[in-house]
Amino acid sequence: MHRDPLTEHVAQGDKKSLDRRRQATLIGVAIAVVLLAWFALANLRDVRIDFWVYNREAPLILVIVISGLLGALIGALVMRRKGKDKVQE
Repeated sequence: MHRDPLTEHVAQGDKKSLDRRRQATLIGVAIAVVLLAWFALANLRDVRIDFWVYNREAPLILVIVISGLLGALIGALVMRRKGKDKVQE
């Protein structure tokens, strides 16, 4: 079977581009996690949380971490949905 060096080069270039994109995403996520953790640890006092029906006090670090996790979950769900929409088109 004949191997085309031009095709192999393009395929390797696409793979390198994908690897760079994954690395950049990983670095961005790592920076966000470090900043979130630093911000949470800098805010250890208790805060009052007002829900529609009742009030509660909780450590601010817990509120920040839960908010960050919920934001990441919502972001992941939105990105997953966008991926499915592109596949259907």
